[in-house]
Amino acid sequence: MTELSAKLPSVLILAVLVGIFVALRRHVKSARLDLWIAAWLLIFVHFLADVFPERPDTLGHIIDTVDLGSLQISAMLFVASLTSFVEDKRRTWTLLTLTAVPVLVYTYANVIATDNSQYHLLYTACLAIVFFGTVAFLLLWRKLTPVALGWTLVLVLTGAWAIYKVWRNDPVTGFTTTLALGFGAPAFLFWRRYRRWSPGIITSAGGFLLWGLVFPVGILTDIWFPNAHINPEVWNVPKFFVAFGMILTVLEDKSDVLEATSLREHKLNEQLQKFASITSRLLTGVGVNSLCGEIAHAITETSNFQRAIILLGTDDKGMYLAGHSGISPEDVAQLKKFAPRWRIEDVTEVCCNASKIGANSYLMSPEQVEKYTPLREGQEIAPNPFWKRGNRVVVPLQSTHGVYVGCITMYAPHDVARVTAEEMSKIELLGGDLAVTIGNTALHRQLLRSEKLAAIGQLVAGVAHELNNPLASIVGYSELMNDEVPAGPARQKLEKLTREAHRMKRIIENLLRFARQNNLEKKSANLEALLQEVLSLREYQIRNNDVDVKLEIEPDLPQVALDEDQFKQILLNLLNNSMDALELAEQKTIRISAMRQSDRVFVRFEDSGAGFADVNRAFDPFYTTKPVGKGTGLGLSICYGIVKEHGGEIHAVNLDPTGARVVLELPISEPAIVTAAAR
Repeated sequence: MTELSAKLPSVLILAVLVGIFVALRRHVKSARLDLWIAAWLLIFVHFLADVFPERPDTLGHIIDTVDLGSLQISAMLFVASLTSFVEDKRRTWTLLTLTAVPVLVYTYANVIATDNSQYHLLYTACLAIVFFGTVAFLLLWRKLTPVALGWTLVLVLTGAWAIYKVWRNDPVTGFTTTLALGFGAPAFLFWRRYRRWSPGIITSAGGFLLWGLVFPVGILTDIWFPNAHINPEVWNVPKFFVAFGMILTVLEDKSDVLEATSLREHKLNEQLQKFASITSRLLTGVGVNSLCGEIAHAITETSNFQRAIILLGTDDKGMYLAGHSGISPEDVAQLKKFAPRWRIEDVTEVCCNASKIGANSYLMSPEQVEKYTPLREGQEIAPNPFWKRGNRVVVPLQSTHGVYVGCITMYAPHDVARVTAEEMSKIELLGGDLAVTIGNTALHRQLLRSEKLAAIGQLVAGVAHELNNPLASIVGYSELMNDEVPAGPARQKLEKLTREAHRMKRIIENLLRFARQNNLEKKSANLEALLQEVLSLREYQIRNNDVDVKLEIEPDLPQVALDEDQFKQILLNLLNNSMDALELAEQKTIRISAMRQSDRVFVRFEDSGAGFADVNRAFDPFYTTKPVGKGTGLGLSICYGIVKEHGGEIHAVNLDPTGARVVLELPISEPAIVTAAAR
């Protein structure tokens, strides 16, 4: 009874400490804390079992095994909780099984043995598994770093010493060695896991160091000072140091988490404010290109990513670098050089093949990234399941009509574990606002152009009709006078007047065609055949001017519903424009390509000439950079009207460093489409 009353305060204190650990479990979820709770429950069991008096019968052997085994296994739990792979259940349980089972067998054999020599082989096998098995485990699951090599040497030497003592008929030393190492090792592991000089870490590490020293010091005290009377509770002091230190450590971690959460909330508010400011300016109609750089900077300043690139689409379905942040000037130059290879359809391909993170964000693998960008990530990162070196996150920019208009690419995260749907949601919202603005801007531009052309068309139609009547009189009377005036200078002047009048008539006919298109007679047509026919019409001029024409037609190109005569006019106008642009060029090349993308056919005319002086006015009537008398400036305007009536689109863009490209986008013909004439 006296012994129970002496140990009761320690038992009660330990019960309270276990209760505190269990209470902390409600607020902190981690595998490490779970192992600590299990370890302290075993220490509590050890204290309870130690209260019972020694008995020589079977029940006494079981109580002693529970007493000593709980202490041994708790040490193994502490070691396992402080490993770098504690979150990996498979590896953690492998280590615990490798150490706990032989320790229990060793303890039970030591308790029941009347002659320790009969269990030499069993003791040796158990110690070999505990020490040398752990060495094999370290070498199998970890690289041989200097730290791992140090632990390997400690385990090998300690295990060899314990086995030697067992063969000298001293199993107690082997038992004590495992306890000393089991409780002493966490002192170093604690510091290695946390690496901070805080009260919790210092108390825990110091307590474990003292706890590990209790066992060899106790043996030495019994040898050197056999008559010394030391209160047994003195040996329990390190346990309480460790318990209090661990509780402080958990609270410190929780405090750090709250501080980090507060900081993240502050950053999130800052991010939302910046993004909201940018969004409001986007909605007011500010030029998108002028804001892309600011958007990229806002992403790198307020999000998890250190580098951001914004790519926007062009009218011909290409892409260009519109904004960037965190990228060196050399890398920017590389990107601009690589830009002609980017296509809008690449964004569609990424969305199909990359791994989805959030509602509208995708994680590209290094192999996928290599196809699209020359840049390599220079940041070294430790191996982890969230991010590989070379990964990219892509947020596609999709307009309200479902058309991709560009993308935002990000990489080099500060914290790879934070590349999550929650982290991406704010950037996705900003990307959505940017895409809507781009789509609205394009629609606004098309609307202005359509209204402008419609207004010009109405004006031209009225003027053309007014000019037709007097011009008919001029042509008629000049032809009559040609029959009356004899040959000579006067007749030559009259013939010149007649020719110019006919030229004016042709211009007026073109104006009327631009202003009011004739009824189309659509039917399925073979684009390749039409292109070959138009090229044959200009074959002599092409050969005579040394123009290199490259024709690239996609195999099995579907037919297109169009009016063949009007479409030939489009192709001829585009070919003539390219020929005229190459008149002063050193390298005379025209590349004509046709390909299918989704439910549309794209025809591209590219030349190596000087390009458009003002590409935004390329389709305006009477706008031309050709010399006087060389062109009327109506060619591309007429092409624009015809393409629109066919339900298609036409775009023009200048190439870098020289050249121009005009792209026709036409809907694919359906088999059932026929015309009245065809029937």
